[in-house]
Amino acid sequence: MADQETTRLDGKAVSAKVLDALKLRIESEKLSPHLHVISVGQDVASNVFIKQKRNAAEKIGVTFSQTSLPVEATLSDLRRAVLNQNKDPSVSGIIVQLPLPESLQSHEREVLNLVDPMKDVDCFHPKNFGQLALGQPVFKPATPAGILRLLEHYGVETRGKQCVVLGKSNIVGKPLGLLLAHEEGPAATVTLCDKYTENVWDLTRKADILVVAAGKHHLVHDPGVLRPDGKVTIIDVGIHRVQTAEGKTVVQGDVDSEAVKRHCRWLTPVPGGVGPMTVACLLEQVVEACALLTDPRNKVKHLFVENTLRTGGRLTRVGVCQLLVRLEPGFPVAELNSKLGEMDPESTGYVSLDDFLDWALAVRTN
Repeated sequence: MADQETTRLDGKAVSAKVLDALKLRIESEKLSPHLHVISVGQDVASNVFIKQKRNAAEKIGVTFSQTSLPVEATLSDLRRAVLNQNKDPSVSGIIVQLPLPESLQSHEREVLNLVDPMKDVDCFHPKNFGQLALGQPVFKPATPAGILRLLEHYGVETRGKQCVVLGKSNIVGKPLGLLLAHEEGPAATVTLCDKYTENVWDLTRKADILVVAAGKHHLVHDPGVLRPDGKVTIIDVGIHRVQTAEGKTVVQGDVDSEAVKRHCRWLTPVPGGVGPMTVACLLEQVVEACALLTDPRNKVKHLFVENTLRTGGRLTRVGVCQLLVRLEPGFPVAELNSKLGEMDPESTGYVSLDDFLDWALAVRTN
């Protein structure tokens, strides 16, 4: 089907609504969210993204700060920067801006693992990514969360639909696939593709939703790789600064929108599609992190649930002791054991979440 009207999934408009709601939440709950970005070197694209985050944060009342390390910074320098922000009680969310310089790229996973899971608003820490995989995310990766929000806002059906994702990155492809496939959520049937996928265009021709996050300029440029009835929804995650024949620099995506716009039902523009949603949803995670850290009951609950995934929401006395050490590392062990002796757990030897919350918070304030 050709020459049909295609609807733009307007990320700029939807992100404005998300940001407005966040501003109201910050004011009504009297929160003090604080996003800290750690960057190494002067990557041009990274600096643009950091500026976008700063501008959006300041508009809604999120404090923004940054540690800018020189390109020759060592692994020790970067580790120290992360650990310092972990210890800062005013910081709600921490981002290590990627990509790192070539000299540090082999240490990327090690560095990301250092970020406190309670401040890991990018959802890169193994604990957070693991809970994402289990369908119990604490934080959602910003770009996948933004894509889901766009689909939901415009009423794009996902349940039972064929979704093909071009790109398997840890930032977009993998987490988006997990979120889309979650049966108690979007419940889509997801196929993740990379450069080794055989007959990839046969897969895209069957896709109800096509997400292009391969990082290759105008990878999708032929309408012949789309389903022939023109009903596909295309999400373009790519961002490329290219120079036109006239010498003008423009921003384009992984999809040639001019070539395909009359052969799809929905299409995200570049710029103005996924990008603004990524920033808005990142700040949403920062505000949520602040709420968790501000209310000690929420923090205790987060740690309790994290430690009881295999026990149905219950914890043994030994588990309680270990958890309190995490909450108050300096808490004397002897006093801990004394406090534990005052508890009256169920006959099974486990402590319920509600009992633990009341008791643990009383211990922390005594």
